[in-house]
Amino acid sequence: MNPNSYYALVRRQDAGTLTWRGPALMLFARAACAVGAQALVAGVLALRSSPTPWHDAEPWLPVYGTLIDAGCLALLWRLTRREGIRLFDLVGFERTRLVSDALLGLALVPACLVFILGGNYAAGWLLYGTLTPAYLFGPLPLPAALYGVLIWPFIWGLTEQMTYNGYLAARFQVLRRSTSLAVVIVAFVWSLQHAFMPLTFDARFMAFRLLSPLPQSVFIILLYLRLRRLVPLAIAHALMDGASVLIGVLLPLIRV
Repeated sequence: MNPNSYYALVRRQDAGTLTWRGPALMLFARAACAVGAQALVAGVLALRSSPTPWHDAEPWLPVYGTLIDAGCLALLWRLTRREGIRLFDLVGFERTRLVSDALLGLALVPACLVFILGGNYAAGWLLYGTLTPAYLFGPLPLPAALYGVLIWPFIWGLTEQMTYNGYLAARFQVLRRSTSLAVVIVAFVWSLQHAFMPLTFDARFMAFRLLSPLPQSVFIILLYLRLRRLVPLAIAHALMDGASVLIGVLLPLIRV
């Protein structure tokens, strides 16, 4: 039996190894790690005499995002260990499905873009009165931009899927005995984390970052609960995040 399947989780709940403590702790952990990582970068920039270190740290998300992932993976490792499973069990990896999962990941990109762009445009129109949404990424040095395209999105995509789908959605479905409630809770928190990535203290931009991911969050959680495999979702996630940094950060550097 898949250690992260619905029935495996029910058995661990009955045995007392799966409780509310782990999911409750993990629910806002990623947002907390985001604020901590941004504060660390801001501290470094302050030591380098930046007049606005917190604001200047914002564009570095594709670099310090890996610190967020490290914190989340460490916590997930502790929580899965308490359940008696491995961290990697959250992925649902099957060697025989690797090719089909990779192809599915590619095929998911257009569908995900419909929900992502739809959410962006709707939130942009609602909050800014325009279909042109606020842009997230800012200029970075070339090495940082390359890291944001080639390395960051693959760690980020897998860790985020492990956090919200592999761990939280699967467990809230069992703990609440309701798929609908699991989707509502996790989709909201998953979307909310974006308001802290980066933390700008701009109320309208933070509201935009909260609302715009909601359609995609709901779609991808429902899809995961049907598939119970993270590889195709992580591939699609990584490709889209990498493309956003490529288009918004790296290409302008190359053209210059």
